[in-house]
Amino acid sequence: MTRYDVRIEHDLIGELEVPAGALFGVQTQRAIKLYPLNGEKPLSAYPELLRGLLRVKRVAAHTNMLTGELDRELGQAIIDAVDQLLEQSPPEYFPVHAFHGGGGISSNMNVNEVIANLANRDAFGKPLGTYSPIHPNDHVNLNNSTSDALSTACHLAVISTWSSLEAALGELIETLDAQALRLQQVLKISRTCLQDAVEISFADMLGGYSSLVKRNRRRLTTDVDALHAVNLGGNIIGRRGDCADAFFERCIAEMNRQMASERFEHTDNLFDSSQNHDKLVRVSAGIDQLSRALLKIAKDFRLMASGPQTGFGEISLPAVQPGSSAMPGKVNPTIAEYLVQCCMQVCGHCYSVQMTQDHGELDYTPWQSIVINNLLDGMTCLESGIRAFSRHCLEGIEPNLERNAANVNSLIPTVMRLKKARGYSYASRIYKETGGELELIRQHLDE
Repeated sequence: MTRYDVRIEHDLIGELEVPAGALFGVQTQRAIKLYPLNGEKPLSAYPELLRGLLRVKRVAAHTNMLTGELDRELGQAIIDAVDQLLEQSPPEYFPVHAFHGGGGISSNMNVNEVIANLANRDAFGKPLGTYSPIHPNDHVNLNNSTSDALSTACHLAVISTWSSLEAALGELIETLDAQALRLQQVLKISRTCLQDAVEISFADMLGGYSSLVKRNRRRLTTDVDALHAVNLGGNIIGRRGDCADAFFERCIAEMNRQMASERFEHTDNLFDSSQNHDKLVRVSAGIDQLSRALLKIAKDFRLMASGPQTGFGEISLPAVQPGSSAMPGKVNPTIAEYLVQCCMQVCGHCYSVQMTQDHGELDYTPWQSIVINNLLDGMTCLESGIRAFSRHCLEGIEPNLERNAANVNSLIPTVMRLKKARGYSYASRIYKETGGELELIRQHLDE
């Protein structure tokens, strides 16, 4: 860059060249240089987290205006800038690496600098990088800090993302229940330890899957609801006095007003919120458990559809794409496999989240960016897998009536009918005497 393409800004470390037209400032530019993206995601790739940060800054600005700590003209300029960014946030405004050292400070300052520059330019006609009359730290960050602003934004992001994932789970449950109703008269063989067991209906099997998904959804709903307790105003490590008492007393009411909610409240212990992120970790544990449940379901469909001639062949899945570049006529259970892969990927994200709980030290755990990035990635990945499975696989399954009829009249179900008619000891003796010959056992059943 030539000297005409850059502006010079200063921070605690020294001076640095910033692109002349950039809405961000020196601390963002320093983070760009320190944490280069190498295929990873920037802050802009997490729109719900970015929206959460912007909404926290809006709440803070308005609360500071109400308490008289922030001049109304300056506060309104900040709010107008935030509203503009909530309407449209070009990715080039928020280029910092999504995770970085310092507990997320680069993300917080990226947002602070963009808001300040936008407000100074649009409300006061000031050049970018002036930071007067509005300063990123003195005004945008007033009575909030990375610790509480980012934590609260993380909660907002997960609550918002959960609504979409919950809707996908609702679609899956509806499809499972609809297929159970449609196939309630169709019998199939059950299996234990991959060995033949008793006859059940497809409604029995699908109803079990639906119950599992519903139970996981209920648990997750409870854990996500707990995120309405936030630590906004618990600056730095939760010590009272690091933000104004008037701000602390009014910020939650303002948050509920702006978000048309009555559910947000201060967390019970601000120091706890600084030391731990276990509410988010608990949500990730629920996402992990849900993923493992869905992985099992997807693998079951894959197994039941195996064949077409030498496998289970109990159901047919929709043919959505060719299954081989070399074998004509081959069709694979690709949608079920896609859900399996999504679940595996999500479990990896959740494992990273779980690790952060082990590595916080003393009064602050600085790994919140790893928590939120992996949790959001996991939730959106899982949503994609669920919607694909519901729409392109589960909705189109068809039972193989001939195969299922043969299965439910095979050896073990027949022996079980004999047991119900004559008792366990009798059925066991006949099985031994006949050597498990199906037709001979049937003769005793007909007697």
